[in-house]
Amino acid sequence: MKMTKTVIFSLATFATVTLGGAPVFAATAGVMNSNTDIIFQAETSITDPTNPLIPGAPVTPNPSDPHEPGTAGPLSIDYVSNFHFGTATIDDMDKIYYAQLDSVVDKTTGLPLQVPNYVQVTDKRGNNAGWKLLVKQNGQFKTTDTNTTPLDNAQLHLSAGTPLSVVPILFSPTTTAVNLDPTGTASSTVMTAVANKGFGTWTSSFGADNIGGLTGVSLNIPMASSKVSNVQYKTTLTWNLEDSPN
Repeated sequence: MKMTKTVIFSLATFATVTLGGAPVFAATAGVMNSNTDIIFQAETSITDPTNPLIPGAPVTPNPSDPHEPGTAGPLSIDYVSNFHFGTATIDDMDKIYYAQLDSVVDKTTGLPLQVPNYVQVTDKRGNNAGWKLLVKQNGQFKTTDTNTTPLDNAQLHLSAGTPLSVVPILFSPTTTAVNLDPTGTASSTVMTAVANKGFGTWTSSFGADNIGGLTGVSLNIPMASSKVSNVQYKTTLTWNLEDSPN
C-alpha cells in the first residue's frame, strides 16, 4: 500500500514539472533574413600636428617660422621641424653645433611651447602594410648671398627618434640615427613601420624630452672648413614617405 502512494506522488510531480514549466521543444513559426553592411572610404584630409611630448594634444606651427603644410591622404607626413642652429662664433677647432628646440603653439590655449625637433606621420590606410620614412639633404650648406659659398665637409646628424602616439607602444615604428649625405646623393631611413605596426598617428622626436632635444640634431663642422662671417648658410631637406617598409 505504501508503494502505491509513492508511485502516485512521483507521477504527479513529473506532470507538474513537464506540463507546468517551459516546454522542452518549441515549434518554429517563421524565418526571415535581414542585411547589415558597411563601406569604408580612404581618408583625404590633412592631419594636424600634435605635441611630440603629449600624444594627441594638438599644436600649430610657429607663425613666424613658416612650414610647408602636411600632406593629405590616408598615409601622410603631417609635420617636420625646421632645424635652426642660430648664430655661432667661428672657432679654431672642430665644432659640433646643436639645433635649437622647435617652437610650436598649443592649439587649445594659444600659448607658445618649446618641444624637441620632430617629425609626424599618420597611417589611416587600414591595410596595416607598414611604411618607411626617408630624408635627403639637398646639397651642402651654402651662403645665401650671391656667392653661394659651400660649407665644405659639414655633417648633419639626427639622433634616433623617440616614437610616441595614443596607439599602444607595441605598435610603434622603429627609428634610426643617421648622418645625412651632404652631397645630396643618398637618402637616409629615419623611421620604419613593418607590417601590422605604425598605424595611427606617430610623432618621432629627436630627443625624448626638451633636455634630450637640446642635442638631438647636430651639425659637425671641421676646423678646416672655410667660413664666411655674417652671412647665413642654408640648405633644405626632403622627407619621403614610402607606402611599404621594404
